[in-house]
Amino acid sequence: MKQLGDKLVNSPVCDSNACYESTFQTQDGEIKTWLCMTSGYTSNTTMTLDSEALKKTLELTADLIKDLRQDHVPPGGGEKLAWFPTAITMPEKGMVFPEPVKGKEDWQWTVVKAIPIPEEDQKNYPDATNPGSFYKNKMDMKNLKHFDKLCFMDAAEELGMFKKEFINED
Repeated sequence: MKQLGDKLVNSPVCDSNACYESTFQTQDGEIKTWLCMTSGYTSNTTMTLDSEALKKTLELTADLIKDLRQDHVPPGGGEKLAWFPTAITMPEKGMVFPEPVKGKEDWQWTVVKAIPIPEEDQKNYPDATNPGSFYKNKMDMKNLKHFDKLCFMDAAEELGMFKKEFINED
């Protein structure tokens, strides 16, 4: 897959001008993806309303995310696509995910940060996807932070998604 370009466009979900559009060339052709940094909704050109990609997504997605689905014409026009709130997991940093407050209409973004697991306790946290290895971090579910549903960028910033790691090359 080769990235062909990216830019900011207007979001069809909330009309903010902070929707990040990326275009990729894959073996199956060009794909565009979108992530609205205001609402946190995402979609791509494979998510047409009658597509196999959408059917597979609906089989594997949590009920809340399915309930929050919206259908919109993408920026620049084209066939209507399914848009869903994103959930991001960064094992070294933490997670951002939608969480209900009072049902499907009243929800918020939740941020939970990763905290180190003491080396002597890591044996209690096996990584099922890599037999014989163990997690070095766990999610600190006691210290959640919440953000309004139109403050996805603030939640992502709280998680540290935009911080570049400083590397001293001296």
